[in-house]
Amino acid sequence: EPEVDLVNPKASNEARNVYNFLLEQSGKKTLSGVQSSHCHKNDFIDAVYKHTGKHPALAGYDFLFLQFSPTPDNWSWVQNYNDISAPKEQWAANGLVNYMWHWNVPNSKADWENGVNNYNFDGYAFYCDKTSFDIREALKEGTWQHDFIMKDIEEVAGYLQLLEDENIPVIWRPLHEAAGNYNLYGPNGAWFWWGRHGAEPCKQLWKLLYDQLVNVCGLDNLIWVWTVDVTAGAEDQYRDWYPGDEYVDIVGVDIYAQDTEAKTRQYQALVDMTKGKKLVTVSECGNIPDPSKCMAAGNKWSWFMVWPNADSNGNILLTPSDNNFKLNTSAYWKQVMSDPYVINREDMPSLK
Repeated sequence: EPEVDLVNPKASNEARNVYNFLLEQSGKKTLSGVQSSHCHKNDFIDAVYKHTGKHPALAGYDFLFLQFSPTPDNWSWVQNYNDISAPKEQWAANGLVNYMWHWNVPNSKADWENGVNNYNFDGYAFYCDKTSFDIREALKEGTWQHDFIMKDIEEVAGYLQLLEDENIPVIWRPLHEAAGNYNLYGPNGAWFWWGRHGAEPCKQLWKLLYDQLVNVCGLDNLIWVWTVDVTAGAEDQYRDWYPGDEYVDIVGVDIYAQDTEAKTRQYQALVDMTKGKKLVTVSECGNIPDPSKCMAAGNKWSWFMVWPNADSNGNILLTPSDNNFKLNTSAYWKQVMSDPYVINREDMPSLK
């Protein structure tokens, strides 16, 4: 059975309420969720509501544009993280709030000193094949890389503090897909820079992040989600990358498959890795695993989080032609959002 307490013994009442609610629903219902396409807006949530008459229970946001925030006034395409109106709206309506972090890093000290001053993220990236930033150097005190990550962590903490000040708990999923992404490894052997040099540095960075945000910055509104890579045949490696039960509240897996089946292999891998001690979730997906099929298979997915697709003007595409998403048809969206095993925002109690 999943553990009954959050890993942070000082967790806020609201964070405990959210976690307790997720525990109560485990094996009974799964929460609907979508990731914002503009990182800090409710565009996808609103699009689903417009189409189905129901809001997803969980809204995902991303600190992707951390280097741009606060933003110049004319950059309306990036929302300033000081403006927390989107998560405030979601929480006020009894919805839950999720944050992740596509963590952009500079290629060099000079790139960091020059700063991000255009639309192109020149000198900054998060993909391994786009940056030479070395996590091992970043873990050594006295290096410019360490100075950079500590400054970024401090900045993220400030934005998370704004949410805590409003008593908004955050389902927090940093360092996602650390071990790679479904065999789509680049030339450096990992998907993102935090996974490039293997499990040990990545686990150290997770623990550093936990220590800084919880123990140094005193953030008690976070529910910590670790994303597992469950590439078939790599089962022996899952536990190698896991930061440990004392640093993780929930484990998730990101699934982009060209079907809507129950994903029993991935579910069982998560349960086995944690010996059943943690709730498990589809922390990202393209095509939505059918909630009724998941329940019939005994897969207790806590929620699913659909990744956004948008057209060239930034407008959400509910039914993209991309193979990873094409089964999310207009009819299927309505089916999923009205599934008896799905909890939408309209079904949520107040957890304040």
